Amino acid sequence: MILFIPVAFLAALALVVFFLLQSVKVALLGNEGWAGWRRVVVAAALACAATATASYSLGAIGLMSTVAVAQDGGADSAPFPYDHPCRSKLQGAVGYDVHFLSLRTVCVMEDGERRTVEDVPQGIRMTAAASVACTAVLAGIAWAARPRAAVTA
Repeated sequence: MILFIPVAFLAALALVVFFLLQSVKVALLGNEGWAGWRRVVVAAALACAATATASYSLGAIGLMSTVAVAQDGGADSAPFPYDHPCRSKLQGAVGYDVHFLSLRTVCVMEDGERRTVEDVPQGIRMTAAASVACTAVLAGIAWAARPRAAVTA
């Protein structure tokens, strides 16, 4: 898992740069299909997509590092190393699950209860969610307002 972190980082960086360059291209150069206010909406949607990619990737990389720490093992690592969120924030945790979709670590307690720990900050999760919603809304507006092709009969 530790070797996957740089790959995920480089892929996320490439996507963020791509979305930002496309946003600047649309905003400055435009396109015959994206004239007027549609050009601004498409550029904003691409900028929101870059923000969503960056924030979600930051949270996912944090979760990957949590998994890498847990799998590292070594002395004083049963059931987790000393700096694992389930061990440092809760007493009596015996297992964990990582949820990449919601960017959360869920600790399993001795009695079977499942508790969420905040190893990915709330601000990162909220930024990712808001950016995805903004991207979806703006892309929907741009798609609905696209120029229609003339129908020839």
